[in-house]
Amino acid sequence: MRSAQDMTEQQPSHPSHAAIPPSSIADQTTEALRRILVGHTIADVERHLILDTLAYCLGNRTHAARILGISIRTLRNKLNEYMDAGIPVPEPGQKSTLAA
Repeated sequence: MRSAQDMTEQQPSHPSHAAIPPSSIADQTTEALRRILVGHTIADVERHLILDTLAYCLGNRTHAARILGISIRTLRNKLNEYMDAGIPVPEPGQKSTLAA
């Protein structure tokens, strides 16, 4: 899986970023992600990432697993854990609400 810094360094130029050097944009993005993630458990971050990716894929588990770089079986097992814990998981073809 690529890091947030790797992804930001590959962003195309954007007019609003013209005056800011690319390394500065990457540094700012990385710092913003750190502030958002610090204080959350890995399990919470993983759950949000999985559910947000599933919503992005309109409930398509195969596509979501491919984007996440995990097997469909692993994704299914995680979703079953979330459902057992009472966390809503979208059905295939259904866009979910924001991850809990």
